[in-house]
Parts: sequence; structure tokens; C-alpha cells
Amino acid sequence: MSLLNRNKAKLMKARLWAKREFENDSVPQNRTIKNWILRGDIKGKVIGRRTYVYEDQYYDMIQEVSDCVSSLIAESVIVDRGVNGKA
Repeated sequence: MSLLNRNKAKLMKARLWAKREFENDSVPQNRTIKNWILRGDIKGKVIGRRTYVYEDQYYDMIQEVSDCVSSLIAESVIVDRGVNGKA
């Protein structure tokens, strides 16, 4: 398993992600979350009839910012492991 794969966010059920991101009376339907994924508003996967969102996605964060933060974290882990010699 490569270093980048180990640091990749895990998928979580769209319903659980929505409950984490929204107030109880404002949780969007799975169909809406699926549309956000298909439009690229958030990162996730539609597998069969099920919708999943990557756990590192936040509704109020612009996708470009989220991508940049994820990239910086991955790069810092690679640099840190290279400097310390840990694998």
C-alpha cells in the first residue's frame, strides 16, 4: 500500500455525512447529495444505488480549498517521513 493511499479519506454513507454537516431539521435528501457529487460540489462516489461522501468533505468549504488542504497534508506527511526516515 502506498503512502498516498494510506492517507486517503474513507467513504461514509451520505446520510451520516449529512447528519454531521447539517442541523437535524435541515438534512438534505440523499438525491440532493448525489447531485452535489455528480456536479463536483463535494467528493464522493455513487456505487449502484448507494451514495457515499469522503469523510474529509465539509459542506461549507469550497472544493478548491478542500483539495488544497488535502494536498498539503499529503505532502507534509511525505516530507516528514523522508526527513525522519520512517516508512
